[in-house]
Amino acid sequence: MTDVRSARTPVADAVAPPETGPGRRRRAWLLAACVLLAVTVYLSLWTAYALNGLTSHGRYRQYPAGAAVTSMGAEFRLVSLQQTTQLTNSITGEITSPPVNAVFLVARVDVVRRSDDPDLFCSFAVLGPDRRIWEPNTAYVSRDLSSSCQREEMPIGRTQPLEVIFQVPESYVGELAGVAVNDPVSRAVRPVLTPP
Repeated sequence: MTDVRSARTPVADAVAPPETGPGRRRRAWLLAACVLLAVTVYLSLWTAYALNGLTSHGRYRQYPAGAAVTSMGAEFRLVSLQQTTQLTNSITGEITSPPVNAVFLVARVDVVRRSDDPDLFCSFAVLGPDRRIWEPNTAYVSRDLSSSCQREEMPIGRTQPLEVIFQVPESYVGELAGVAVNDPVSRAVRPVLTPP
């Protein structure tokens, strides 16, 4: 006869008695520590995100109308921001229209280089509600003024007029905050220019 208690069957192995004693307590404490660590990491990340700005224009600061802002070693001033449904190519005279339910915004920005900052980069975006942004229009429409600034071609202290064209849905035109100066190198608050 065989001893029933010593026989190993798959059913007996699957229904092992729960572990008791110090091993079970150690495993419970380890699990609790892991959960606590995960919650702490989550709350730290959420707090960092919240401190970075959860308002409608979190990482942006809107300046008074016509104010000049210094960033990247240059002074930026929004001279005008005009809405239009037609742009004229300065070379061919051809008229370009935006898609249906969209308008062009023509931003005239004066840039004055104040220092020899190697990170000077003229990049702009239109800021709308809920931090929605529109980058400059990529339509190839030649204009009389340049849409970008070349550091090498800008002597210190001389005003460089720029004309930046944006394509924005017509329904958002009344809710725009202004034109943001984007600094691709810095995580600082981005200035938002408004026309005089």
